[in-house]
Amino acid sequence: MKLNRYELRCVLVIGTIIALRLLGIFLIVPVFSIYAVNYEGATLASAGVAFGIYALTQSLLQIPFGMASDRFGRKPVIVSGLIIFCLGSILCGFADNIWELIITRALQGSGAIGAVAIATLGDSTRTEVRAQSFMLTGVIIGIAFITSLVVGPVLATKLGFESLFFILAGLGLVAVLVTLFMFPGLPKKKTGDRKEILLKLREPEVRKILFSTFITSLTLNLILFIYPLDWKNLGTGPEDLWFVYLIILVPSGLLVNLYIRISETRKILRQATRFGLFFLVASFLIYLLRESNSITLYLAGGAFFFGHIIFQSILPAFVTQRVSSENRGVLSGFFNLANFMGACVGGMSAGILYETHQSLPLMFGLLFLVLWKFVGLPKPPLEQAEKE
Repeated sequence: MKLNRYELRCVLVIGTIIALRLLGIFLIVPVFSIYAVNYEGATLASAGVAFGIYALTQSLLQIPFGMASDRFGRKPVIVSGLIIFCLGSILCGFADNIWELIITRALQGSGAIGAVAIATLGDSTRTEVRAQSFMLTGVIIGIAFITSLVVGPVLATKLGFESLFFILAGLGLVAVLVTLFMFPGLPKKKTGDRKEILLKLREPEVRKILFSTFITSLTLNLILFIYPLDWKNLGTGPEDLWFVYLIILVPSGLLVNLYIRISETRKILRQATRFGLFFLVASFLIYLLRESNSITLYLAGGAFFFGHIIFQSILPAFVTQRVSSENRGVLSGFFNLANFMGACVGGMSAGILYETHQSLPLMFGLLFLVLWKFVGLPKPPLEQAEKE
């Protein structure tokens, strides 16, 4: 089953809005740890705080933004969040020391529209093609991700790290305009019964989804913080990191896109979750157990992003399939709370652990991946319903 014309238009518009916002964030991610330690008063630990605090404020505000979107509509909440993001980005560009950067990064993260975007995709697509819609959105975001990782290190070298924050604000403004003039019309929803949310949060499968997004986000931010530092230790400058990310991300994105489409058509998405976890664990083991060299880093990075992109595609689909549209924003808020809390823990702990010993962030992440296996991987809602 394929997306119809309305669904495709909604996916493209929402994907573009998310991608524009994330394009800016991704511009700074591959070089953040390298440049943040150069701020006045900075250490690796405080640079990690600056890296992770964006995710902290994102996580704390996901549920309020999601609830507001259920009550007042998706569009005005997304516009409000983007404006806050733009303001925070501008102030980040004027930060003179690490503490000012931490405070302004916290404000930048306060535009927490992730849950609202997920809910909007859930509102505008059928359950039978939900994973495809998130996969296509993931492809759009992936293009933005790859583009930013290629361009970000070059821009930081040519224009200066601070200039990237002003580019973030400009991209956020473009996202505001896209939202105002191209946002899809959605059917009016009834007021949701909040008791449904309490019941959903007690369901083992929903808790597994929330735990899963926490783990995937935590490991992603661990990798994104230490990965450029390890390449730097091998003599690779920030301006050359674009080639590294290009090599590991393009094959991963293309292969996962094909794999998810086949898995959803054949109703074997549960197998995809096991496959994704296997590659995440393999990436950490390769990173830990082999001598740090360029081949090891390429293999570990490629395996990690292959596994991560699988979960990035299917977990949002799983959560939107488990709740009615009236409460989709709230449950998506809890989903993104777990997501960004994982990012916060991963980002902040990475700097502290790496400063103690370079292997500690990897051991920390591997511990959570092993714990995930015992907690259990989430089951695809549609496949589970058919078996029941």
